[in-house]
Amino acid sequence: MKRRAAVEPTIGHLKAEHRLERNRLKGTAGDAINAILSAAAMNFQKLQSFFWLFCLRLMASLCSLLRGASPAVAA
Repeated sequence: MKRRAAVEPTIGHLKAEHRLERNRLKGTAGDAINAILSAAAMNFQKLQSFFWLFCLRLMASLCSLLRGASPAVAA
């Protein structure tokens, strides 16, 4: 399988999902920039999902700590 055939479906998916429908940049440099922008969009989406997962786990651990803590006694 050629490299282009392996990469093309990924770029097509990213273009559809991240508003990169049409390559408006001319030439081979435009093609390269479009591929880099597509990869950056994919990496940003992965980073965002990891961030939300981290926030959810942090909130869950904080809630469990608060539920397990004994109430403060007023002096």
